Amino acid sequence: MGEYIYLTPDILERINRHLDKFPFPQQAIIPSLHDILDKYRDIPDQAVFELADYLKVPPSDIEGIVSFYDMFRHKKNARNHIRICRNLPCHLGRYQVLLEKIKKLTGADIGKNSPDGKWYIELVECIGSCAIAPAFLINDDLYDGSKIVSDEDLEKILSRYE
Repeated sequence: MGEYIYLTPDILERINRHLDKFPFPQQAIIPSLHDILDKYRDIPDQAVFELADYLKVPPSDIEGIVSFYDMFRHKKNARNHIRICRNLPCHLGRYQVLLEKIKKLTGADIGKNSPDGKWYIELVECIGSCAIAPAFLINDDLYDGSKIVSDEDLEKILSRYE
């Protein structure tokens, strides 16, 4: 492949550090995907092929990881990504009520962009914030769903991303 679009010099430097730590290139896939995610907020399809080429592993190895773990996601066309935790503490905190409010106010649905292209909603297993269950992220910003009592509370938060 040779020249890369998504594997920029800074990402390649990090990937090489991962490769130095592990005896097998497959072990560098997950940390390398985190590096790509940190830079691009998504895993572009082309980045999967570039990483496979660089690590000399089949693209299916990387795609299998991207499709299995909720933390990795392919590029969505929406400008803002909402990730709502559905793990046990958030389930007990009634994430479903929060989800319905978000769906109503954004026009998006789980796994689908809103009609205006501003929002994409996904349910994830854990975002590591059980103390504020039901927790959710908008892009990389963490929110305490237990403090959202009304639609107006949520509208204030969503308006920051318009």
